[in-house]
Amino acid sequence: MEVYIRHLEKVLRRYVQRLQWLLSGPVLCSRTWYRWSTDRGIMMTAAPGSRRLFGTVLESKICILLDTSGSMGPYLQQVKTELVLLIWEQLRKRCDSFNLLSFAESLQLWQDTLVETTDAACHEAMQWVTHLQAQGSTSILQALLKAFSFRDLEGLYLLTDGKPDTSCSLVLNEVQRLREKRDVKVHTISLNCSDRAAVEFLRKLASFTGGRYHCPVGEDTLSKMCGLLTKGFINENDPTLPPFEGDDLRRLAQEITKARSFLWQAQSFRSQLQKKNDAEPKVTLS
Repeated sequence: MEVYIRHLEKVLRRYVQRLQWLLSGPVLCSRTWYRWSTDRGIMMTAAPGSRRLFGTVLESKICILLDTSGSMGPYLQQVKTELVLLIWEQLRKRCDSFNLLSFAESLQLWQDTLVETTDAACHEAMQWVTHLQAQGSTSILQALLKAFSFRDLEGLYLLTDGKPDTSCSLVLNEVQRLREKRDVKVHTISLNCSDRAAVEFLRKLASFTGGRYHCPVGEDTLSKMCGLLTKGFINENDPTLPPFEGDDLRRLAQEITKARSFLWQAQSFRSQLQKKNDAEPKVTLS
């Protein structure tokens, strides 16, 4: 029982590390530092990191589809900042090639094809990002059709704050047709989790293509979880995790809840065994 409990505690510590990594990148619950890049007009931050907004990039040949419609105005500066982080933190380190595409009423491509992930390409992509502006409608279908035409593409990362300006079923049907020829995963990222119709559409699109749905955790939730993650919530009286929208965080939280339940059960059994042993009369050998 002692060995089992030690292993469960070790598993929980690993889960907490993974949760911390997914939520906030390299630094959590510590002082965030900033560096102002005057030549690019972007606030660079060492924390929380690109995974909080974009999740984890899995494929080596990818394209980022960025909604720049009018409704994205309140989010765009933050998205641009974290997109720059994504380029250097994940794409440069893990991807062989990439491209960027923004969509509103029309499409705006960084490059016509996927480009090898070099330092020079990342600098050029970062400059392109700084000029993005929010205006117009949300032409998700046109963006998906264009992105699927890129040769050797393996994964798409679609970031938006709402539904497409066309029928959701039309978009899903078109993606199904495209996937009959190309096995491309579409990972979706929602900036407006309160729009349940948009969330349902993005969940279906991701699930339908073998991708993942991601919804960033808000600042308030992160602040509440800071002490919880630092402590590790091993004890039964520690608070429970908040509900997560995104696939990765939700599944990990489910595993943590299950492991905590097993741990508490094992600790209860151990306590009962100890009480039983203490109650039994001691036999003295003469």
